[in-house]
This record gives sequence, structure tokens and C-alpha cells, in this order.
Amino acid sequence: MQFSFILVEPAEDGNLGAAARAMNTMGYTDLRLVRPQTDHLSALAKAFAHGSQHILEQALVYESLADAIADVDLACATTARHRLQKHHYFSVHDLPQALIQKEESLQRVAIVFGSERSGLSNRDIACCDLLSTIPQVSLQPSLNLSQAVMIYCFTLAKQQAQVQITDQRLNRRTVPIEQYGRMKASLMKTLAQIGLNQQYQQYVMKAIARLGYEDLYLIQTIRAFVDHQLKEQ
Repeated sequence: MQFSFILVEPAEDGNLGAAARAMNTMGYTDLRLVRPQTDHLSALAKAFAHGSQHILEQALVYESLADAIADVDLACATTARHRLQKHHYFSVHDLPQALIQKEESLQRVAIVFGSERSGLSNRDIACCDLLSTIPQVSLQPSLNLSQAVMIYCFTLAKQQAQVQITDQRLNRRTVPIEQYGRMKASLMKTLAQIGLNQQYQQYVMKAIARLGYEDLYLIQTIRAFVDHQLKEQ
């Protein structure tokens, strides 16, 4: 299932850039703009995009929401308020599950956001298949447009397991077997020197077996410092 994020009549350059950044962090690239009231390629928009300028540069612009969702199997409108007309509102929490139930019949889904000032018009709401909202303690102040985009991006990506929770910085390297053996021997010697109980020594040694490269490097640095301090005494 692919997702398109559609902003109808966005008016703030910063929101456009921040929305693009939110999409990019969660792995989404299809941004569509309907009657934008500002330049999505402005210097300010690109500054707020911060590494996600390509999302803005690839964004398609439409004159009507109907045109923007012409290739979409299901369009979901977002709103911060309940309408006078009777609607069933999906909480953003429940939306992913509702989509999964239709997954076999859906290839592309659009999440549609209204303008910062007035949200989506009833006419635009009528173009969409579902209506979704982000539960709030009170209706005012409402969430910023880019904040709302971030919440939907995160919720949908989390459900689809597209978010990589593995830390990309830590534990990427491994300690060579010989170096690891020497480090263990040195650590055991240091623990004995400081008088740590034998049982706790075993706890420590078992614990380091679960550590990655950078954590082991930190332990080794601390051990070397302790050894130096012991020699100075």
C-alpha cells in the first residue's frame, strides 16, 4: 500500500517544508498540493524541509482535490473538528487497522489535509471516502498543519513496520575475537583489584557479552582509567 499526502490550500512556507521533512523521516515521498497559497519552492520552505527538499521539488500541484486523487483508491480527509453533517470519524490510532482490512483492494491511499486557517471545505470533504481526526483534550489550540502530517506519517509507518528502530549509529562494528578476549581478561583483573565480590564479577562479565562495539569501547575506556588511578596510588 502506497500513501500520498495532499495539502489543500497550504499558506505557510514553513509548514510546507516541515511537512516534507515529516514525510521523509517516515519514508514517504509523494506530496501533492492543491491550490497552494504560497511558493513551496521558496527558500524558507526548503530551509524548514532540512534535508527533504527533494520532496518539495517533486511535489505535484493541482487545481482541484478531485484531480489530485484521480489515481487514488481511497482518500481520507483529516479534520480537527466535527462537522454539522453526520460523519463517522476514524481516530488516527484506528485508521491503520481500517486500511489493513481493505488492503487487498487498495494500492494507493491519500491522506488529505486542509489549510492552516480553515481546514477542509465541505466540498473537499465530500470528495473523500473516510474522515479521520487526531483526538485532543480540547479543540483549541488545534495542531499545526505540519504536526498533524507528522502524526499521520508516524502512525501509518509504524503500522506498516516501515520505521527502522535499530539505532543506525550504535553497535554497527564488532570487536575482533582476540581483542575481546584481552579486554575480558583485563576487566576481570581490574574487578579483582578493586575488590568486587566474585558473584558480582560474574554478573559484569555476563552483561558485557550482550554489549555492542561502542558500549564495549566505553567499558574499556573506563577500565583503563581505573587501572591508571590504581597505579597512581
